[in-house]
Amino acid sequence: MQFGHAGTVNFAAPTPPSPVPRLLPIRPPQFVNRAGQLEALDVELSRWEHGDRDLCLLTVSGDGGIGKSALLHEWGHRRQEHFPGGTLYVDLVGWRRAGGGVDLGTIAAGFARELGADPAAIGASPAERTAAYRSATAGRRLLLVIDHAEQAAEVRALLPRHGMVLVTSRRPLRQLRMDGARPLPLDPLDAAAGRALIRSWLDESEVGDAALTELVRLCEGRPVRLRAVGEQLLDETGASVHRVVAELATARSQHRPAAEAAWEAVYRALPGSRRQLLARLCGLPGTTFPGELALALGVADAPAGLAALRAAGLVQQTAPGHYAVPGEVAEHADRLVAEVPAADREAALRAAVGFAVAACERVDRAVLGERLRLAGRGATAAPAAPAVLPALDSPAAALDWLERELGTVLALLDAARAHGWHEAVWRGCQALWAFFHSRKPYTDWIASHLAGIEAAGWDERPDAELRMRNQLARAYLELGDHAAADAALEPAVALLPVVAQPQLRGVIHETRALVARDTGRFTEAVEQFTAARAANAGDDRGVALQGYQLADTLRRFGRPAEALAELDAAAALVPGAEHAALHARIGLVRGLALRDLGHQTASCAVLEEAATLAERLGLWSKAEAALAALVAQAEGRDRATAARLAERLAAVRRRTGAPREP
Repeated sequence: MQFGHAGTVNFAAPTPPSPVPRLLPIRPPQFVNRAGQLEALDVELSRWEHGDRDLCLLTVSGDGGIGKSALLHEWGHRRQEHFPGGTLYVDLVGWRRAGGGVDLGTIAAGFARELGADPAAIGASPAERTAAYRSATAGRRLLLVIDHAEQAAEVRALLPRHGMVLVTSRRPLRQLRMDGARPLPLDPLDAAAGRALIRSWLDESEVGDAALTELVRLCEGRPVRLRAVGEQLLDETGASVHRVVAELATARSQHRPAAEAAWEAVYRALPGSRRQLLARLCGLPGTTFPGELALALGVADAPAGLAALRAAGLVQQTAPGHYAVPGEVAEHADRLVAEVPAADREAALRAAVGFAVAACERVDRAVLGERLRLAGRGATAAPAAPAVLPALDSPAAALDWLERELGTVLALLDAARAHGWHEAVWRGCQALWAFFHSRKPYTDWIASHLAGIEAAGWDERPDAELRMRNQLARAYLELGDHAAADAALEPAVALLPVVAQPQLRGVIHETRALVARDTGRFTEAVEQFTAARAANAGDDRGVALQGYQLADTLRRFGRPAEALAELDAAAALVPGAEHAALHARIGLVRGLALRDLGHQTASCAVLEEAATLAERLGLWSKAEAALAALVAQAEGRDRATAARLAERLAAVRRRTGAPREP
């Protein structure tokens, strides 16, 4: 019997310190005034720093377009050094799905990852994810900014254990006072502040305060309107303050709402290509978008147009490459969108859907490399040119890009479903697998794949339906809902005889095996893993991976000697450093099997080697499992070694966000 190479036992270097995220959006341009509110925020910061409260919570409320977000972003950048634990940020607009719901558990999981927790150890349920996030915030001086909250429950789910939390909302969210929140209402800019904002970009010394004051009044002191109107004053048409004021005053005299009059004047003054770009952006579902999407909509000189819209405040850059249409702009853009012919609106939507599918496929390739991908049979969405797709230089960058743009992607796939573009829906879901499996936004994962199954059926693609059902079952499996996983897989079994690709049949066998193993059906689990391994014939890594899964199943069900034989065969198929992650997993199961056979010395050596490799690769959940087994074997035998291992285990658990065991 082979035990495998044990190697020299060395303790790993100390776990590196947790990262310090800095996630606040780009600092707002031409920020003026708000001196009183900035001072109020400073007072609250001082009270928190010199008091005994773990948490400081403030809610900034007011109408749309008056600068709530700009205030908090500006203050956060000014006081960043007061938060050595990092600055976290979320705009709930990008996370709000149809019906108004927000997947708060996924947001909490993302925060936990930003704070250094191992994604594999964060958990599946919202409660587990919130616990991991809060564990990662313990003792850290954090700033968290939550934009566009609508319910107190949305804020409560994201409160850290320690830190300062600033929330923007159009409503006061009075229920948060039960959580110690202090309100900070925000009013429109007064005449002096409005004039200062205008003069920060308008170099017209001959324009008197009276004209500027009237412009501020007609725009109701809202910075977003003032910036948009300011674009008219700086464009090549040579509009003057007096002319713009006269036009707005005329509209008001016709008893039209101030907002409607201001935005119609802004839209009408836009040059043709910029007007077309804004109309197409506002005609798409959702209000956030990646910059690359704007380039895919078929508008001439889109980069310059996007830059001009940003300068006018008609779109906002919230992060490098990521944009949003301000709420007030979107609310008053219906007339602008209606001017676009229906055929042009559909062409823009097709282009956007094509971009979304192609971008997801690029992310999938960046993360998983070459794998079996089902091709489409016809274009149901306009294919995106490679030049407009995001440049992704690493798997992590690819996942981060898609996490930021997921709301836009899902909204576009939902629009494709409504238009009957079935191929785009299931191809998009297929390409989302790498992201869903890595970042685990279960609510979106399940909803999108239910739509993907439906789309594959309409498209008469049993192979696509098989893949959709398998990917859906994996979501249920990770959530521990084995009945739902079985229900998702049951129709897939009937499709196996009509699907030609053996690898697709193999993934169904693998998922059925995982469900059977987790529910104690040992014989079925072994049969299904064996079938999955056979289906991967010709792919050494696939065969090795299924052999590892089979070995783990044999060990769990009391057959460790057979497990070791399977592990030896699997390891022999995948030599080389490129398979290090699989070797860490094989080493963990090998060490546990040796322990079960009573070979304690060999078990400890193999587990130490597996733990060290897993730590080096950042596989924190595997490192935790190996170290926990080592601690258990050392206790009662070598107290010094047990204590040293326990400290190492505690360091790994801090990385995973898991609470320290008593």
